[in-house]
Formats: sequence, structure tokens, C-alpha cells
Amino acid sequence: MSSSLPMTGAIRWGVVACATWVALLTAGAVEAQPEQLPSTLLPMEARWTAALPGAVAAAPVHESGLVFIALRDGHVSAVNETDGTVVWQVIHQVVGQPTVGGNLLYVATRDELKALDTATGQTRWSIPIEAPLSAPPVWNAGWLIAALETQTLLALRAETGETIWRQSMGGRVPVAPSLAGDRMYVSLDNESVVALSLMTGKTLWEQSLGGTPSEILPLDDLFVGATDNYFYRLSRLDGSVKWRWRTGGDIVGLPAVDTKRVYFSSLDNVLWALNRSNGVQQWRQPLSARPSAGPMQAGDLLLLASISQDLSFFDPVTGVSYGRITAPSELAFPPLILSSQVDEPLLITVTGDGRLQALGRATGPVSLELATRGVLDGTAVGFGANTTPTSVNTTAHGPAAGEAADALAERPLVDGEYAIQVMAAANNANATMLVNRLVERGYPAYVLEPRQDDEPPLYRVRIGDYVDQPAAEAIGRQVEDEEALAWFVVPLP
Repeated sequence: MSSSLPMTGAIRWGVVACATWVALLTAGAVEAQPEQLPSTLLPMEARWTAALPGAVAAAPVHESGLVFIALRDGHVSAVNETDGTVVWQVIHQVVGQPTVGGNLLYVATRDELKALDTATGQTRWSIPIEAPLSAPPVWNAGWLIAALETQTLLALRAETGETIWRQSMGGRVPVAPSLAGDRMYVSLDNESVVALSLMTGKTLWEQSLGGTPSEILPLDDLFVGATDNYFYRLSRLDGSVKWRWRTGGDIVGLPAVDTKRVYFSSLDNVLWALNRSNGVQQWRQPLSARPSAGPMQAGDLLLLASISQDLSFFDPVTGVSYGRITAPSELAFPPLILSSQVDEPLLITVTGDGRLQALGRATGPVSLELATRGVLDGTAVGFGANTTPTSVNTTAHGPAAGEAADALAERPLVDGEYAIQVMAAANNANATMLVNRLVERGYPAYVLEPRQDDEPPLYRVRIGDYVDQPAAEAIGRQVEDEEALAWFVVPLP
């Protein structure tokens, strides 16, 4: 039944601090990289922010210019992604994650599965279910797949809710199944991956892993992580293991893949990139907060959400951190990635206190220095309509920005025997940007000119000097904890 309840809170321009500092290569085996170009995605600014009338129950979904949100108080709302206005709002006691496809929004209560018209919110069909869903429903090309807590999988005709087949799985389905071509791939809590015929539900093969699989990415083969701390590439033909990679924690969410690499995150707070074909590590990036989902491809960067206020951005080729966006409060779910056009909202975020925000490519001349300070120090840089960059009160312990730039000309003279190295880059601007940041944080950082035998030239960022190796290692651990930088100790000549 439709409801005329308005969405509380005015639509307002948000304040977002963005940074494009480009910095580090993994310490140890550092390879020369091509010159880092500015991202086409960053910096970003808020296009609009809406206050929701309650806490969000599940991650938003979107289709045809609308964002659909299920709230804990039973409301389901459709919000215009262009300006944040409420298009419609209805009441359903939604349980679990909705999905959308073919102009229908699919929501479940404890004993019903419903399809709502995306344009109006009116119920198009409703069918009884004998148990709640154990995983989000999946829509694909007219099919709707629903997994029940009774270990039963239903294949429905999406337009009508008609049951095409049902299959007992012999295990609970904890994550959304994956559909590709005429097959469906299902993760079970009995530590196995099962391939089914989409048309009949017949089991084609089953592969046991060492832990419960997460959501499967089906491409030329299957890419999936499991709770045994391994990431797998499985054959689509028979489920055989082509390669696997050991991590220090459970794999989080769905991986991302391009033509050369596969990317995933693990609960030991690491973002990984492996060679897609053979599973050889390309790079690893330590994270400053626990990831809440797998990495996503946003524009020319990887985007990773964490259990914090931050969205972090990384270069997919090198793993270099491009910076982060700090939300007004802790994020409730990973963001939606929408249009890649610069004149449209690109990201939709939702916070735990019920704020929905659209972020797009910044259109104003955002000051990089101010934006970087705003992110690093937790202060905001305002850039809404008819505004100019606001002043920023930093909490830096080092010299002011201008003084920091002057301090880079020569290495601090401490007469020590050791330093720590945190970066080796082919781009002097990247190295200088990182040094500016470290100097403002109170570290005696400097850039070394390239060596004569460097090919191509590398600019090394170091901190020091320190009287002995233990003193240098203590600073290295501090830099890793406070700045999320990899490091290693180098003896000085």
C-alpha cells in the first residue's frame, strides 16, 4: 500500500574532502613504474545529500535513474539519483537484501517474496515462501533466483513469480548465487561450490574447498575466496582448482577482475592483486582499516570500503594509494557505483545514521593542498554550489606547508647510521607530495635524487637518520600504524 510519508530532512549540498596524493610502492621488491598520471575520477565532490527517515536495513540498489532503499522501520523508498528527491515510498517489512531488474524491485518478508513496480512502488506480484531467504535474490535476464533457509533453491519467472524449478541443495546458501550463460554457480556452507543447469536445476558438478566459499565471480573461469584463507580460480567446466593463493585472513566479498589481474581483499587488512592467468602476486597493499567488501572498479581506480568513514582509492596497476574520501559518519554499506559520466553522480554512499549522498567528479578548481590536508587531518573542504574552498585548521606537528616545501631541499643532518625507506617512484612530484605530508606530520622525511645506475630514474622517499637499527625500526612501525605505509630499514653510507 502506498504511503504519503515524506522523507525527512532537506536535500542539501554535502561537504566532502578528497585527495589525490599518489605515493608508495611496496617496500622491498620495488619496481620502476611509468609516470603516474592524474586520475580521471578524483577529486570528487558531493552533488547532494539526503537525510533518510530511519536507519537503513540493507545496501541500496539502483536501476533506471532510481536508488531503492529498505529501512528498518519497514519503509521502502525510491530516490532520484540526480537530485536525491523521493519518487515514492511504501511500507513492507523487508527482511534481507532487495534486488532489482527488468523494471521490478524484488523484496522479501519472512513469508512472502514480492515484486514492486520500480516506477510507482505498487506490488506487481507476491508469492508465499515457506522460510526466509538465506541470501539476496538474484535477477538475470528474466530469471529470479531465491535461496531459502530450508536449503532450497527456487528458480522463478521474474515477471510473474511463477516457479520454474526448485532444488534441495544439501547445504545452506549464505551468499547470492552467480549466473553466467546457461549455468548457475552456488556457494554452500558445507564448504563446496556447486554448478547447476539454469534451465533445469540439475547438478553438473560439485567441488569441495577447505572453507565456506564467498560470492563467486563467473568469467572464463570462477574466481572465489573461502574461509580457509585461500583465494581460488576454479575451472568452469568441472570445478577443478587451477590455482589458489593463501592469505592471512578470510576473503571479503566479491573480487574484481580486469584483463590482466584479479583483485580481492582479506580480513588481515590487505588488498591483493594477482595475475589472472597463473595466480602470481602482482602487488599487495596493507590497509589501515578492516575491509567491509571486495574492491570495486570505479573509473580508472579501485575503490575499497572499510568498516570506518573512509572510501579508499588505489591504482590497479601498482597498488599505489591515490587517497580517500571521508564520509560524515561511518559507512553502513559499500557504495553504489553508477554512471561514469562526469556530469552525473558516480557514487552513492549511505551512512549508519541514515544519510544518503551522491558523489561526482569535482567541477570546481579544488585546491589539491587543501583537499589533501582535509582528508589527512579529518577536516572538511567545502565545495558546493557557489562556494570557494573553506579554510582548514590542520593539526600538523611539523612546519607549515610552505616551510615544508623549503625543507625538502636537503636531507636532515642527524649523524645517524640508518633510515627507513617508504617509497621509490619514477615521478618526482609523487615523491615530493608524500614528503610534504610526512613533514607536516612531524617526520624528518626527504627525497633522494635518482642514482646514476637507475633505469628509469627512481626518487626514494626516506625518513631519518637514526642512530641504530632498532631506533629506525621503531619509527618504521609507527609510520606503518599511523600512515599505512610499507617500509624497510636501509643502512646509510
